Amino acid sequence: MTVDLTMVGARLRGAGLTESALLAWAGTHRLSLLPRRLSGLSARPPVPASAALSQFVAGAHLTADQLRLLPIDELLEVGLLERAGDRFHAPWSVLPHEQGLLVCDRDDAEDAEQLVCWPDDSSYHLASAIGPGRRPRWIDLACGSAFAPLARPNLGAEILGIDLNPRAVRFARLGAALSGCRHLTIEEAEIGVTHAPAALVTCNAPIPDDHDVAIWRHADRGFFDRMWPAARACTAPGGEVITHTTLDALPEELAGEAVTVAYTPPGERGYAITWWRPDAPARRVIARRMLTPIRPHLDPRDREEALQGGLPAVSSC
Repeated sequence: MTVDLTMVGARLRGAGLTESALLAWAGTHRLSLLPRRLSGLSARPPVPASAALSQFVAGAHLTADQLRLLPIDELLEVGLLERAGDRFHAPWSVLPHEQGLLVCDRDDAEDAEQLVCWPDDSSYHLASAIGPGRRPRWIDLACGSAFAPLARPNLGAEILGIDLNPRAVRFARLGAALSGCRHLTIEEAEIGVTHAPAALVTCNAPIPDDHDVAIWRHADRGFFDRMWPAARACTAPGGEVITHTTLDALPEELAGEAVTVAYTPPGERGYAITWWRPDAPARRVIARRMLTPIRPHLDPRDREEALQGGLPAVSSC
């Protein structure tokens, strides 16, 4: 059987795997807040309207009758469901994400080098930091599950996601297909591989010198020695690079205009968004904005406020 994944994605959304249904069911549609609630959600008796959420978000084991609104045969065929006796379980999570679906490892998955992480707030910071406007081409370096392109697919006429983790590549392709995002292509490649330049280049970088197992949570200094030149090489004339990194991963010098806004409090390890325009007149700004419930993630307004001196400066990285 040849499975039409776009049709499967539409069936899943029609069965309630949507952000609006997630909000009503879990009290939030922000995926980074869900892990602390999953045990309680999985214990709820599922009804047909919430079966898709119970299965693919909370990781419940459900019967065929409980899943009667879902395309069970097609989900089994592509590995999104597995049978265990008279019940089914999802080996991976399929999460409502804006108008589409994102595939990643379950929150309770064992740590492993190729783990494809459940979205955290760094994913939201990067996606929300991208300014409006459709670019002809967008490259997302170290794309993981393709959170940013699937969150904001209308920002690129053509989008390329790149990751060296074959599991991440597989999941990102599944998410793109389930979401019907045909202009998103995912390639397995090292970050330094040459690609046709793009008006927008993004990267939610791993954490330098972290010694956890999963590849997305650690990187040696060599990663950043490759990433910054690779991002520059991928950027078309007049284009922009937007990154989420630790402050200590920033190079001392970046050609052109680089505006960095940290969001972690002083005294904690600094995490930040950097907006880099390599062809702009030289300027370097490093500032900080404290997060609030109303603005829990950085966005383009922070870049403008930092340039205008409206945010407190950070003395060094």
